[in-house]
Amino acid sequence: MDCIGSFITIKGRDWYFNGCSTCQGFCCDGAYGFSLAPLILEDFEAVYRYFPIVFSFLEDTLGVFVLLNDGKNQCRYFENKRCSIYDHRPPACRLYPVSPYFEHLLVDTKCPSLSRTEGRLLCKNGVLESAFYTKRLENFVAKKKETRLFLERMNDRNDFEYIGKIADTSLYVSKHADQNRYLKMHAESLKFLTSYMQVSFSA
Repeated sequence: MDCIGSFITIKGRDWYFNGCSTCQGFCCDGAYGFSLAPLILEDFEAVYRYFPIVFSFLEDTLGVFVLLNDGKNQCRYFENKRCSIYDHRPPACRLYPVSPYFEHLLVDTKCPSLSRTEGRLLCKNGVLESAFYTKRLENFVAKKKETRLFLERMNDRNDFEYIGKIADTSLYVSKHADQNRYLKMHAESLKFLTSYMQVSFSA
């Protein structure tokens, strides 16, 4: 199996989805899929009770991510070829194989359950079917801008502690976890870090 993660726009295309039971959970496996997924502010609430929220500097620009696995193995919640927290899975998992990119919607053509000819209709002529649409997609550009402005206000490396790398990405945690409600959720989520790397934090 090749690594997944070959996204193209859904514009002007028809795609079908055959369900998660048709593959071996490649998107849940750090060896084949994703270890990190970007967050917007509204995602914190859905993520922090199950996964660590971490930061990274990408070309000196601060980004925030959910850490899904250790970069080598399957997600800790992937059990017996199923997600054991399916109703509480992170927004990126809930949307996959669709992913928003500013005003565009992308689809991962390497998803084994995606098809151009058969399965449940995912999108028709580039329009996402309502069954696959989530609240996260509403006003996504504005939500992304709000998140960017939030991160710009704390874009100082001195305010962060380096904790190591996963999937060649340097990860950081905030030193000021009491500044606002989002950083408080970030701090509480760090109790899950020991499941992914040799770092331990208490909320």
